[in-house]
Amino acid sequence: MFTLDDDQRKKFDEWNRNHTCSLKKYSGAIGGRLTYCFTPTGLGVCLKVKCVCGEEIDLTDVSNW
Repeated sequence: MFTLDDDQRKKFDEWNRNHTCSLKKYSGAIGGRLTYCFTPTGLGVCLKVKCVCGEEIDLTDVSNW
């Protein structure tokens, strides 16, 4: 299971609050405005969150690598 730690969650929440997207209020019947991309590597897990408008945030915590 992939999860966000406390620091990643805080960084995401701040980005999501300040993200100015014209589609922000639209999330469809089952969500889908945001895509969480977890990419396991030999060093650790890369994490990016991408909005349907194209803007994304990299939440990868390289301090644990």
